Amino acid sequence: MGKIRILFIYGQLNGGGAERVLLDILRYLDFTKYEVDLCQIVAGGTLVNEVPSMVHRFFLWPDYTLSYKLAICLSNSLGLDYIFKYVLKQKITKSYDWEISFLEGFPLKIHALLNTSAKKITWVHCDLFRFHYTAKQFRRGEELAAYNKMDKIVCVANDTKIAFEKRFPTCFSEKVVIYNPIDKQTILLKSNEFNVCKNEIFTVVTAGRLTYPKKMDRILRIAKRFKDEGVNIRFQILGDGELKQKLLKLSKELEVEKLVSFLGFKKNPYPYIKQADMMFCCSGYEGFSLVICEAMCLGVPVVSTRTSGPIEILGNNRYGLLTEHDDESMYLAVKKMMMDEKLRLYYREQGYNRVEDFSVEKVMYEFENL
Repeated sequence: MGKIRILFIYGQLNGGGAERVLLDILRYLDFTKYEVDLCQIVAGGTLVNEVPSMVHRFFLWPDYTLSYKLAICLSNSLGLDYIFKYVLKQKITKSYDWEISFLEGFPLKIHALLNTSAKKITWVHCDLFRFHYTAKQFRRGEELAAYNKMDKIVCVANDTKIAFEKRFPTCFSEKVVIYNPIDKQTILLKSNEFNVCKNEIFTVVTAGRLTYPKKMDRILRIAKRFKDEGVNIRFQILGDGELKQKLLKLSKELEVEKLVSFLGFKKNPYPYIKQADMMFCCSGYEGFSLVICEAMCLGVPVVSTRTSGPIEILGNNRYGLLTEHDDESMYLAVKKMMMDEKLRLYYREQGYNRVEDFSVEKVMYEFENL
Protein backbone atom coordinates (compact mmCIF):
# COMPACT_ATOMS: atom_id res chain seq x y z
CA MET A 1 0.00 0.00 0.00
CA GLY A 2 1.38 3.42 -1.01
CA LYS A 3 1.66 6.52 1.11
CA ILE A 4 -1.35 8.71 1.85
CA ARG A 5 -1.01 11.93 -0.15
CA ILE A 6 -1.93 15.15 1.63
CA LEU A 7 -2.16 18.67 0.24
CA PHE A 8 -2.11 21.59 2.70
CA ILE A 9 -3.31 24.98 1.42
CA TYR A 10 -2.18 28.14 3.16
CA GLY A 11 -0.99 31.70 2.51
CA GLN A 12 2.29 33.31 3.51
CA LEU A 13 4.00 31.81 6.56
CA ASN A 14 4.43 34.82 8.80
CA GLY A 15 4.60 34.95 12.60
CA GLY A 16 0.97 34.22 13.50
CA GLY A 17 -0.32 31.44 15.72
CA ALA A 18 -2.00 29.46 12.93
CA GLU A 19 1.24 29.34 10.94
CA ARG A 20 3.13 27.99 13.93
CA VAL A 21 0.45 25.35 14.53
CA LEU A 22 0.69 24.28 10.88
CA LEU A 23 4.47 23.97 11.19
CA ASP A 24 4.11 21.85 14.35
CA ILE A 25 1.70 19.48 12.61
CA LEU A 26 4.02 19.20 9.60
CA ARG A 27 6.99 18.44 11.87
CA TYR A 28 5.21 15.61 13.64
CA LEU A 29 3.62 13.88 10.67
CA ASP A 30 4.91 10.37 10.03
CA PHE A 31 6.56 10.73 6.62
CA THR A 32 6.84 6.97 6.28
CA LYS A 33 3.03 6.99 5.97
CA TYR A 34 2.36 10.36 4.33
CA GLU A 35 3.49 12.20 1.24
CA VAL A 36 2.91 15.88 1.97
CA ASP A 37 2.70 18.96 -0.25
CA LEU A 38 2.21 22.54 0.94
CA CYS A 39 0.59 24.94 -1.52
CA GLN A 40 1.06 28.59 -0.58
CA ILE A 41 -1.36 30.98 -2.25
CA VAL A 42 1.41 33.62 -2.13
CA ALA A 43 5.01 32.50 -1.58
CA GLY A 44 7.25 33.48 1.29
CA GLY A 45 6.88 34.55 4.90
CA THR A 46 9.18 34.91 7.90
CA LEU A 47 8.73 31.25 8.91
CA VAL A 48 9.02 29.67 5.47
CA ASN A 49 12.46 28.19 6.18
CA GLU A 50 10.99 26.20 9.07
CA VAL A 51 8.91 23.99 6.77
CA PRO A 52 10.33 20.45 7.12
CA SER A 53 12.51 19.39 4.20
CA MET A 54 10.30 16.32 3.59
CA VAL A 55 7.41 18.62 2.64
CA HIS A 56 7.24 19.63 -1.01
CA ARG A 57 6.40 23.34 -1.04
CA PHE A 58 5.08 25.27 -4.05
CA PHE A 59 3.06 28.44 -4.61
CA LEU A 60 0.31 29.81 -6.82
CA TRP A 61 1.78 33.32 -7.01
CA PRO A 62 5.39 34.41 -6.23
CA ASP A 63 4.16 37.71 -4.76
CA TYR A 64 1.10 39.98 -4.61
CA THR A 65 1.27 40.41 -8.37
CA LEU A 66 -1.14 42.16 -10.72
CA SER A 67 -2.49 38.74 -11.73
CA TYR A 68 -3.22 37.89 -8.09
CA LYS A 69 -4.96 41.22 -7.44
CA LEU A 70 -6.97 40.90 -10.67
CA ALA A 71 -8.07 37.38 -9.72
CA ILE A 72 -9.37 38.67 -6.38
CA CYS A 73 -11.11 41.65 -7.97
CA LEU A 74 -12.89 39.57 -10.63
CA SER A 75 -13.91 36.93 -8.10
CA ASN A 76 -15.22 39.23 -5.39
CA SER A 77 -16.80 41.84 -7.65
CA LEU A 78 -18.18 39.80 -10.53
CA GLY A 79 -18.10 36.21 -9.33
CA LEU A 80 -15.62 35.28 -12.05
CA ASP A 81 -13.08 32.70 -10.87
CA TYR A 82 -11.40 32.05 -14.23
CA ILE A 83 -7.95 33.23 -13.17
CA PHE A 84 -8.06 31.29 -9.90
CA LYS A 85 -9.12 28.11 -11.70
CA TYR A 86 -6.53 28.54 -14.46
CA VAL A 87 -3.68 29.00 -11.98
CA LEU A 88 -4.86 26.04 -9.88
CA LYS A 89 -4.94 23.83 -12.98
CA GLN A 90 -1.41 24.89 -13.92
CA LYS A 91 0.06 24.51 -10.43
CA ILE A 92 -1.77 21.56 -8.83
CA THR A 93 -1.08 18.66 -11.16
CA LYS A 94 -1.11 15.75 -8.70
CA SER A 95 -4.04 13.93 -7.13
CA TYR A 96 -4.36 13.68 -3.35
CA ASP A 97 -6.17 11.59 -0.78
CA TRP A 98 -6.65 14.56 1.58
CA GLU A 99 -6.86 18.27 0.86
CA ILE A 100 -6.59 20.53 3.91
CA SER A 101 -7.12 24.29 3.88
CA PHE A 102 -5.57 25.31 7.17
CA LEU A 103 -7.17 28.73 7.58
CA GLU A 104 -10.44 30.57 7.07
CA GLY A 105 -10.79 33.04 4.20
CA PHE A 106 -8.68 32.73 1.05
CA PRO A 107 -7.25 29.24 1.76
CA LEU A 108 -10.85 27.99 2.07
CA LYS A 109 -11.93 29.97 -1.01
CA ILE A 110 -9.13 28.44 -3.11
CA HIS A 111 -9.80 24.98 -1.67
CA ALA A 112 -13.48 25.06 -2.61
CA LEU A 113 -12.53 25.69 -6.26
CA LEU A 114 -10.72 22.34 -6.49
CA ASN A 115 -13.00 19.87 -8.25
CA THR A 116 -11.40 16.61 -7.10
CA SER A 117 -12.34 13.36 -5.39
CA ALA A 118 -10.03 13.99 -2.40
CA LYS A 119 -11.41 14.17 1.12
CA LYS A 120 -11.73 17.87 1.93
CA ILE A 121 -10.96 19.21 5.42
CA THR A 122 -10.71 22.83 6.55
CA TRP A 123 -9.60 24.47 9.80
CA VAL A 124 -11.31 27.27 11.75
CA HIS A 125 -9.01 29.06 14.20
CA CYS A 126 -11.15 31.94 15.44
CA ASP A 127 -14.60 33.05 16.60
CA LEU A 128 -16.35 33.71 13.28
CA PHE A 129 -19.56 34.76 14.99
CA ARG A 130 -18.17 37.79 16.82
CA PHE A 131 -15.28 38.45 14.44
CA HIS A 132 -16.38 37.64 10.89
CA TYR A 133 -13.22 39.02 9.28
CA THR A 134 -13.52 36.67 6.29
CA ALA A 135 -16.83 38.10 5.05
CA LYS A 136 -15.16 40.60 2.70
CA GLN A 137 -13.25 37.77 1.00
CA PHE A 138 -16.41 36.12 -0.35
CA ARG A 139 -19.48 37.05 -2.33
CA ARG A 140 -22.89 36.69 -0.73
CA GLY A 141 -23.52 33.02 0.08
CA GLU A 142 -20.13 31.92 -1.25
CA GLU A 143 -18.49 31.30 2.13
CA LEU A 144 -21.30 29.00 3.33
CA ALA A 145 -21.21 27.16 -0.01
CA ALA A 146 -17.44 26.67 0.38
CA TYR A 147 -17.85 25.21 3.87
CA ASN A 148 -20.60 22.90 2.60
CA LYS A 149 -18.12 21.46 0.08
CA MET A 150 -15.93 20.26 2.93
CA ASP A 151 -16.16 16.73 4.35
CA LYS A 152 -15.05 17.93 7.77
CA ILE A 153 -14.55 21.28 9.49
CA VAL A 154 -12.00 21.26 12.30
CA CYS A 155 -12.47 23.89 15.02
CA VAL A 156 -9.64 24.54 17.48
CA ALA A 157 -11.91 24.81 20.55
CA ASN A 158 -15.46 23.89 21.54
CA ASP A 159 -16.42 27.57 21.80
CA THR A 160 -14.98 28.12 18.32
CA LYS A 161 -17.26 25.35 17.05
CA ILE A 162 -20.30 26.87 18.81
CA ALA A 163 -19.49 30.28 17.28
CA PHE A 164 -19.14 28.69 13.82
CA GLU A 165 -22.52 27.00 14.13
CA LYS A 166 -24.10 30.32 15.09
CA ARG A 167 -22.55 32.03 12.08
CA PHE A 168 -23.41 29.22 9.65
CA PRO A 169 -26.46 27.37 11.09
CA THR A 170 -27.22 25.76 7.71
CA CYS A 171 -23.75 24.30 7.20
CA PHE A 172 -24.23 20.54 6.99
CA SER A 173 -20.56 19.48 6.90
CA GLU A 174 -19.37 17.52 9.91
CA LYS A 175 -17.78 19.71 12.62
CA VAL A 176 -15.11 18.33 14.97
CA VAL A 177 -12.84 19.86 17.62
CA ILE A 178 -9.08 19.29 17.62
CA TYR A 179 -6.96 21.45 19.91
CA ASN A 180 -3.74 23.01 18.68
CA PRO A 181 -0.70 20.90 19.62
CA ILE A 182 1.59 22.28 22.33
CA ASP A 183 5.14 20.95 22.08
CA LYS A 184 6.17 21.51 25.69
CA GLN A 185 9.66 20.05 25.39
CA THR A 186 10.58 22.13 22.33
CA ILE A 187 9.24 25.29 23.99
CA LEU A 188 11.33 24.60 27.10
CA LEU A 189 14.44 23.97 25.00
CA LYS A 190 13.96 27.13 22.94
CA SER A 191 13.41 29.19 26.07
CA ASN A 192 17.05 28.41 26.99
CA GLU A 193 18.58 29.14 23.57
CA PHE A 194 19.77 32.56 24.71
CA ASN A 195 19.61 34.67 27.84
CA VAL A 196 17.45 37.74 28.30
CA CYS A 197 18.38 40.28 30.95
CA LYS A 198 16.50 39.56 34.16
CA ASN A 199 13.69 42.04 34.70
CA GLU A 200 14.39 44.35 37.63
CA ILE A 201 10.72 45.30 38.10
CA PHE A 202 7.45 43.40 37.75
CA THR A 203 7.06 42.65 34.02
CA VAL A 204 3.92 41.78 32.07
CA VAL A 205 4.45 40.26 28.63
CA THR A 206 2.02 39.91 25.74
CA ALA A 207 2.57 38.46 22.29
CA GLY A 208 0.67 38.70 19.03
CA ARG A 209 0.36 40.59 15.80
CA LEU A 210 -0.36 44.29 16.12
CA THR A 211 -3.76 44.06 14.50
CA TYR A 212 -7.28 45.12 15.40
CA PRO A 213 -8.46 41.81 16.99
CA LYS A 214 -5.51 41.75 19.42
CA LYS A 215 -6.55 45.12 20.95
CA MET A 216 -3.01 46.09 22.02
CA ASP A 217 -4.19 49.64 22.70
CA ARG A 218 -5.72 48.26 25.89
CA ILE A 219 -2.25 47.64 27.30
CA LEU A 220 -1.32 51.28 26.76
CA ARG A 221 -4.40 52.54 28.58
CA ILE A 222 -3.81 50.11 31.47
CA ALA A 223 -0.17 51.20 31.64
CA LYS A 224 -1.37 54.81 31.91
CA ARG A 225 -3.53 53.84 34.89
CA PHE A 226 -0.58 52.20 36.66
CA LYS A 227 1.59 55.21 35.91
CA ASP A 228 -0.95 57.62 37.35
CA GLU A 229 -1.06 55.53 40.53
CA GLY A 230 2.73 55.42 40.77
CA VAL A 231 2.97 51.63 40.46
CA ASN A 232 6.37 50.32 39.35
CA ILE A 233 5.53 48.00 36.45
CA ARG A 234 6.65 47.31 32.89
CA PHE A 235 4.79 45.92 29.87
CA GLN A 236 6.53 44.17 26.97
CA ILE A 237 4.81 43.62 23.60
CA LEU A 238 6.22 40.91 21.32
CA GLY A 239 4.97 41.22 17.74
CA ASP A 240 4.64 43.40 14.71
CA GLY A 241 1.83 44.45 12.39
CA GLU A 242 0.00 47.19 10.55
CA LEU A 243 -1.05 49.06 13.70
CA LYS A 244 2.48 49.52 15.04
CA GLN A 245 2.79 53.22 14.17
CA LYS A 246 -0.65 54.03 15.59
CA LEU A 247 0.22 52.23 18.81
CA LEU A 248 3.56 54.01 19.09
CA LYS A 249 1.77 57.33 18.61
CA LEU A 250 -0.79 56.44 21.29
CA SER A 251 2.01 55.40 23.64
CA LYS A 252 3.57 58.83 23.23
CA GLU A 253 0.24 60.61 23.70
CA LEU A 254 -0.41 58.71 26.95
CA GLU A 255 3.20 59.26 28.04
CA VAL A 256 3.80 55.58 28.77
CA GLU A 257 6.88 55.04 26.57
CA LYS A 258 8.97 54.15 29.66
CA LEU A 259 6.40 51.61 30.85
CA VAL A 260 5.65 49.88 27.54
CA SER A 261 8.37 48.34 25.36
CA PHE A 262 7.62 47.32 21.76
CA LEU A 263 10.10 44.47 21.22
CA GLY A 264 8.96 43.62 17.68
CA PHE A 265 8.57 40.19 16.10
CA LYS A 266 10.81 37.54 17.63
CA LYS A 267 11.31 34.25 15.83
CA ASN A 268 11.99 32.74 19.24
CA PRO A 269 9.89 34.63 21.80
CA TYR A 270 10.24 32.06 24.58
CA PRO A 271 13.25 33.50 26.47
CA TYR A 272 11.33 36.79 26.78
CA ILE A 273 8.13 35.07 27.95
CA LYS A 274 10.09 32.93 30.42
CA GLN A 275 11.59 36.02 32.09
CA ALA A 276 8.21 37.73 32.57
CA ASP A 277 6.26 37.67 35.82
CA MET A 278 2.94 37.17 34.03
CA MET A 279 1.34 36.97 30.58
CA PHE A 280 -1.58 39.22 29.67
CA CYS A 281 -3.74 38.36 26.66
CA CYS A 282 -5.98 41.36 25.90
CA SER A 283 -7.57 40.18 22.62
CA GLY A 284 -11.07 41.16 21.62
CA TYR A 285 -11.49 37.92 19.67
CA GLU A 286 -9.44 34.75 20.04
CA GLY A 287 -9.60 31.12 19.03
CA PHE A 288 -7.21 28.67 20.64
CA SER A 289 -4.60 31.05 22.07
CA LEU A 290 -1.20 29.55 21.44
CA VAL A 291 0.68 32.18 23.46
CA ILE A 292 -1.36 31.43 26.58
CA CYS A 293 -0.39 27.76 26.41
CA GLU A 294 3.23 28.65 25.69
CA ALA A 295 3.33 30.88 28.77
CA MET A 296 1.85 28.09 30.90
CA CYS A 297 4.53 25.71 29.57
CA LEU A 298 7.14 28.13 30.90
CA GLY A 299 5.49 28.50 34.30
CA VAL A 300 4.23 32.03 33.63
CA PRO A 301 0.78 32.77 35.14
CA VAL A 302 -1.83 34.13 32.73
CA VAL A 303 -4.49 36.82 32.76
CA SER A 304 -6.75 36.90 29.69
CA THR A 305 -9.87 38.61 28.46
CA ARG A 306 -12.92 36.38 28.14
CA THR A 307 -12.79 35.12 24.55
CA SER A 308 -13.74 31.71 23.22
CA GLY A 309 -10.41 29.87 23.29
CA PRO A 310 -8.97 31.32 26.54
CA ILE A 311 -12.20 30.59 28.43
CA GLU A 312 -11.79 26.94 27.49
CA ILE A 313 -8.02 26.80 28.07
CA LEU A 314 -8.17 28.54 31.44
CA GLY A 315 -11.19 26.54 32.59
CA ASN A 316 -13.20 29.54 33.81
CA ASN A 317 -10.43 30.73 36.21
CA ARG A 318 -9.21 27.27 37.16
CA TYR A 319 -5.90 27.52 35.29
CA GLY A 320 -5.58 31.30 34.90
CA LEU A 321 -7.41 34.53 35.60
CA LEU A 322 -10.14 35.70 33.20
CA THR A 323 -11.34 39.29 32.93
CA GLU A 324 -14.08 41.22 31.17
CA HIS A 325 -13.21 43.54 28.28
CA ASP A 326 -13.59 46.95 29.93
CA ASP A 327 -10.46 48.84 31.02
CA GLU A 328 -11.40 48.79 34.70
CA SER A 329 -11.82 45.00 34.83
CA MET A 330 -8.58 44.39 32.95
CA TYR A 331 -6.66 46.80 35.17
CA LEU A 332 -7.98 45.15 38.35
CA ALA A 333 -7.18 41.64 37.08
CA VAL A 334 -3.59 42.54 36.18
CA LYS A 335 -3.17 44.32 39.51
CA LYS A 336 -4.60 41.35 41.43
CA MET A 337 -2.13 38.96 39.80
CA MET A 338 0.70 41.41 40.40
CA MET A 339 -0.05 41.95 44.08
CA ASP A 340 -0.82 38.33 45.04
CA GLU A 341 2.32 36.18 44.93
CA LYS A 342 0.46 33.10 46.22
CA LEU A 343 -2.04 33.44 43.36
CA ARG A 344 0.81 33.59 40.84
CA LEU A 345 2.40 30.47 42.31
CA TYR A 346 -0.95 28.66 42.23
CA TYR A 347 -1.61 29.51 38.57
CA ARG A 348 1.99 28.72 37.65
CA GLU A 349 1.51 25.13 38.84
CA GLN A 350 -2.03 24.77 37.53
CA GLY A 351 -1.11 26.10 34.09
CA TYR A 352 1.94 23.89 33.76
CA ASN A 353 -0.21 20.82 34.37
CA ARG A 354 -3.03 22.02 32.10
CA VAL A 355 -0.94 22.04 28.92
CA GLU A 356 -0.59 18.27 29.11
CA ASP A 357 -4.17 18.17 27.74
CA PHE A 358 -2.84 19.72 24.52
CA SER A 359 0.21 17.49 24.08
CA VAL A 360 1.54 16.80 20.60
CA GLU A 361 0.89 13.07 21.03
CA LYS A 362 -2.80 13.56 21.83
CA VAL A 363 -3.40 16.07 19.05
CA MET A 364 -1.55 14.11 16.36
CA TYR A 365 -3.53 10.98 17.31
CA GLU A 366 -6.76 12.93 16.77
CA PHE A 367 -5.39 14.40 13.53
CA GLU A 368 -4.64 10.97 12.10
CA ASN A 369 -8.08 9.75 13.16
CA LEU A 370 -9.65 12.26 10.79
